[in-house]
Amino acid sequence: MNNLKISNIKNIYLLLVAGLCLVFSCQDPYEGTTFTAYEELPASSYFKSQPEQFSLWVELLEHANLYNTLNLQEVYTIFAPTNDAMEAYLAQNGLSEVTDIPEEDADYLVKYHVLYGTIYDQSRFTNGVIPAPTVTDDKLSIEFKEGGLNAIYVNGVSRIVELDIMTTNAIIHSINQVLIPEKETILEKLRKTRYKIFNEAVVLTGYQKILNTIKLEETDNNGNPVIKKPRHTVFAVSDSAFVVNGIFDIETLKRKIGVSETDYTSPENKLNKYVAYHILPQLMSTDELASFPEGESSRNINTLAPNELINISSASGELILNYKEDGSGITLVRENINTKNGVIHETGHWMPVETPPIVTVLWDLADYPELAAVVNSFQSADLTTAYNKTLAPGEIPVYTWKSVPETKSSVVTYRNNRSNDGVYYHAHNYDHIRLEPGPSGWVEMESPVLIAGTYKITLQYISGRYTTNTGSMQMSLDGQALGGQVVISNPTEDEIRQTVLSDSYEFTETDSHTLRIVGIDGKLLTLDYILFEPVN
Repeated sequence: MNNLKISNIKNIYLLLVAGLCLVFSCQDPYEGTTFTAYEELPASSYFKSQPEQFSLWVELLEHANLYNTLNLQEVYTIFAPTNDAMEAYLAQNGLSEVTDIPEEDADYLVKYHVLYGTIYDQSRFTNGVIPAPTVTDDKLSIEFKEGGLNAIYVNGVSRIVELDIMTTNAIIHSINQVLIPEKETILEKLRKTRYKIFNEAVVLTGYQKILNTIKLEETDNNGNPVIKKPRHTVFAVSDSAFVVNGIFDIETLKRKIGVSETDYTSPENKLNKYVAYHILPQLMSTDELASFPEGESSRNINTLAPNELINISSASGELILNYKEDGSGITLVRENINTKNGVIHETGHWMPVETPPIVTVLWDLADYPELAAVVNSFQSADLTTAYNKTLAPGEIPVYTWKSVPETKSSVVTYRNNRSNDGVYYHAHNYDHIRLEPGPSGWVEMESPVLIAGTYKITLQYISGRYTTNTGSMQMSLDGQALGGQVVISNPTEDEIRQTVLSDSYEFTETDSHTLRIVGIDGKLLTLDYILFEPVN
């Protein structure tokens, strides 16, 4: 990043670090170190140079043993509380001095205000959850309220006082309230009185476990430990929204949707299907819900209910769920309620299960919640170093393969690109999937649920000019050949290319489908997405 280049260095005393774990270790290994004097200052030195604004924040950095860490030649985004914000925090917690905060709490509090390895400036702010996590692996959210740039809030409560303060190693946004780390899960938020009926339905159907899970520790096929951090989105219905529709308790909800069986944990049970319909298998804030394919203003999104979709539309700049031609639909009365393991949107309607219309579907081949749960960087636009994650066999269920030879490594790799990675950075969501199954080896994955109908199917891929390490492939869908041989490289220039796999492909049932990609020559395949466009 050009605006982070350090110039006019007078005296250099620089320590290099190997990564995030070292940078943010519990003890500050750089305590007592003399840092370089620059005409422009690194983050902590900048804070110290502004005592009228940040003296108490500096005290917190020093108390947490993180002052020198934030002076390193790394890249940070920091939401820094002003002195007024720190004083209010101390008063609210009955504390007299910053040093009264337990050191462990101080450490977590600082890290909760810091994004590592990314520059997140005002131009990237949108309503919703910030894609990059904090150093504590939590998510912060941005909300625009009436007042333009003077009314941008973090987590809905802390107003940004000053935007885009640039230092040599960070971008700083000063805020008027200390951010309180979010500790409640989705389930714990749903237990509030506001959602009594919906929460009871969640518990009856057995979804309370996944909505209360923060981290899963599993093993792959080779016995190696795998840590997964699943996140979900819930369209929660308040008790008042139920009452408006004549639903006064869980029993009237059952009658309303025609529940007859008492095995509520069965996916075939109507109460189970109703609850699952309100849960998405990934975190989607409002800006992500409104991420429509180019030229479209409507999309269908998968829910946990098998083959059941919610339609998302934008009408008059407002998000509408299950929009009808008569102009009716379901609005969100509360958006982006942040939790430890996802996000909640509160609907203004009880939202029964509905069949949405057939729409264009953009299937990003790297966009799976199971993948997002095991990577450290996902769909980020602000990386300073490209991120690669090579999957082990069985690490996540969405990609299966048989490579040639079967012991081949690096069969499936997720890559999140940085801005100076040329054409690769311009792939959808700044990432792509890289496949190397070997000659005649194959990789399979499941598509999103598609409404029954006829579609034009187009593949988008990253094509390098005369690239010798990329190869060719053949695709099939549910065992039926899809298009001809696709050659990844081209003789003209590095570019993102598209090829039509079928002008008219009919799906007779609403369902997901199995895509198989077969490597012809065994070389690298760099794939972005598949587009399904309805054919009249």
